[in-house]
Amino acid sequence: MRSASMLTYNLSLAMQSFKRAPSLYFLIILTLSIGVGVLCANLALVNSMASDPIPEKSDKLIHISMNTWPGERPPDEPMHILRYRDAMKIAESDIPKRSAVFYATGVYARDSESTSMKRFDSDVRATTPGFFELTNAPFAYGAAFEKSSGMEVVIGDELNQKIFAGQNSVGKTLELDGELLTVVGVLKPWILRPLFYHPTEGRAFNLTDDIFVPLETSIDLNWSIHARSSSADNYTGVKETRDKNAYYLQAWVELENTKQRVAMQSYLDNYSQQLKDAGEHPLATKNVLHNVNEWLTEKKVIDQKVLAFTIASVLFLSVCIFNASSLLLSRFHAAKFEVGLRRAIGASNKHMLIQGLTESVLLGVFTGAISLVLSWLFLKLSVQFLPRLENIAVLEPRLLVLGMALSLLTAIASALYPIYRANRYTISAELK
Repeated sequence: MRSASMLTYNLSLAMQSFKRAPSLYFLIILTLSIGVGVLCANLALVNSMASDPIPEKSDKLIHISMNTWPGERPPDEPMHILRYRDAMKIAESDIPKRSAVFYATGVYARDSESTSMKRFDSDVRATTPGFFELTNAPFAYGAAFEKSSGMEVVIGDELNQKIFAGQNSVGKTLELDGELLTVVGVLKPWILRPLFYHPTEGRAFNLTDDIFVPLETSIDLNWSIHARSSSADNYTGVKETRDKNAYYLQAWVELENTKQRVAMQSYLDNYSQQLKDAGEHPLATKNVLHNVNEWLTEKKVIDQKVLAFTIASVLFLSVCIFNASSLLLSRFHAAKFEVGLRRAIGASNKHMLIQGLTESVLLGVFTGAISLVLSWLFLKLSVQFLPRLENIAVLEPRLLVLGMALSLLTAIASALYPIYRANRYTISAELK
């Protein structure tokens, strides 16, 4: 009961202090809020960049890079893109639990039964069926296609909203670049931060694809490659690439343990060595397996400009704390007679410390409320300068909690020295 009354008393004193110098305290709150807001906005971007997009099995999903370029000087060594026969060699292996081979393409999509001729420019993932279980793609309606060929598609939630108003569109027919394909599955809203299955070519912060089609169907329909590709042979369309040295496919496998990973490495090395022995490439056998987080690190997903600005934000927050501390010190100095009088009538150092901390915590609460709003504004502003980060500019709940905690800590830190100075005031010194 006594503790509650003391807390009420200290809060009352803090509010009276705020009322005596509202402009000064507003300036202190604004100074700290800007510092915390800028830092939280940058931490939100770094958090999304560095987060594990599929933590339940990120250590089991493996990206494969191979070294089968037929010439002396490959574009990379090893290459993260594969030719058709290399990718199929991976897909036919019984070592992985699952595998996915795919490439990025794009089409214009519309409801074939619609009277409107409006079409939607859509990102397409031409893939083998294992992609959906491998990536834990969430289905709202229907299911994945079961073969790598066939006139079937799975569509994402956003496209389903645009074309079918979010309804169950399984069984509907889509017109994709003049071809009719049947919808067999519709995904729930699906966000991956980063987009681990295609972080190359600056796509790490893209949304998941609009449409997923069987790989062989996309090749047969000659849908062009909308990502990096390299070729040692001439060809006029994707449908000719099956027996060409055209590199554009990516491969992922799901390996459940270290034993399977070693077996997969041996499988790939033996295959590459056989090709070399047959004179199909002159390069050293070099096949590299990366799990999700290793692959994201390899591709340097974290933007160095954002990271540098985050470090600068920490220094900026330190300056804000120093400035807030200076303002608080001036406030305590102006009220030193009052402080000395309280000491003279029996207020102990402990009481003065508790009062000062109560005031700083209250400052921290006000700072936290304003800093969270500023964090959101700074985050939206940063997207104007770095538009490719728009999809990861999100303040997650844990960052909101962190922002409030930082506000409290910075408010307390800025008040420590002024409280120390206040505890040294005496009424005798002021009367002199």
